[in-house]
Order: sequence, then structure tokens, then C-alpha cells
Amino acid sequence: MPEPNRLDVLRCADQDREVVATLLNNAYADGRLTFDEHAERIARAYDAKTFGDLTALTTDLVVVDPPRPAPQPLSAPTPGYPPMPAAPPRSGLPVTPGAFTGGNALLSTFNPGRIGVVAGEVTLNTWLGETRLDLIGAAFERRDTTIHVGGGLCDVKIRVPEGVDVNLSGVSLIMAESKVTGLLPRPDGIRLTLVGTLIMGELKVVGPAMDRRRYERFIR
Repeated sequence: MPEPNRLDVLRCADQDREVVATLLNNAYADGRLTFDEHAERIARAYDAKTFGDLTALTTDLVVVDPPRPAPQPLSAPTPGYPPMPAAPPRSGLPVTPGAFTGGNALLSTFNPGRIGVVAGEVTLNTWLGETRLDLIGAAFERRDTTIHVGGGLCDVKIRVPEGVDVNLSGVSLIMAESKVTGLLPRPDGIRLTLVGTLIMGELKVVGPAMDRRRYERFIR
């Protein structure tokens, strides 16, 4: 009898269940799940005990390296399906219309490109993939900005401009690594706090004080 995948038998946490719930919500909003399918899978996601339980809920929703459109808000689902309420920001504060609130990378690369406005709370879910987030030239909705990160077997890269300070103390690492380098913070600048859990992955945040060529090519 073949030995089960180590990740499949690893116990999952609330953060991991939320990652899959977000993916299911997006699939419902895209019209890839019916109302009944979505409701049944959401219930199973929140009852999941292991990563294997969660993986079984998304295997028919994943396409490797697809040409993906920009994520659509949950408040605008495909016509013909009952609307799903958009999740309120954790802080309870309103989000600027059109502000960047995050995205998902599942067996793929998430790279939103140039960002206009960064919401006060951002969520990045990266499973068996890569996230590349470039905050150069972006405006920040709030001085104190939080990025919620979650994922496994992943690579998360974030490039920040001058004046941004970064705090990684809220990130739990399980057989994973994190690194912050090249920051040029200012006392009156943006305070970026990252929280969440990464399993067997790497998190890198770089600022403009690192080698210029590496900084310019960092997220390409």
C-alpha cells in the first residue's frame, strides 16, 4: 500500500480552511460551482481535519498555468446564481472602491502587476505556487496596512518602496523561511504588518536599499 503524501495527512488550521473557502467562493462567483455544490463544499471545508480533506474539494477547480482573468469581487457573481455576500474587512472599516485586496495562487503564479491603491487589509493565498506582489508606485489606503499570508510549498515575493517599514513577527513558519532586506523606512511612512502561516515555503520582502539590479528584477 503506497505511503500517503505527507502534506495530505498533515493537520490543517483555521487559516488553511479559510484559504480553501476563499477559492470556493471565487469559483462560485465565476459560475464554476452551482449554489448547491458551493454550499456542500463550504461545509466540508470548515469540517476538514487534514490538508488531504481540503485538497479533495478543489481538484476539479485547478488548471495549471491557465490564462486567468483578474479576480472578480464576490458581490458580482455570474448572472443566474443567487448573490454571495462579500466578506467584510477584518478591521470593519470600508474599502476604497477598486483597491487591491489580494488574490490566490494555486498551482500557478499570481502577479497582479501595477497596483493603484492598496487596501488596508490584503489577503494572499499561495498553495504549490508563487505570488509576486509589487507595491512600487502604489498608494496605501491606510498608514497601518496588514497583509494576511497563507500557503504551503510556495514562494511569496513582495517588493516595497522607500518609506515602508515591514513587520514579519505575526507570520508562523512551519519548515519555511522568511527574509526582509533593503528597507528604507521613515518615521512617518507606511507600516506594513504580515500575519498568517506558511508551510514549507519562502517569504521574501525587499526594499530599495538592496542591490539596484536585483531590486529592479526581483518580482519578474
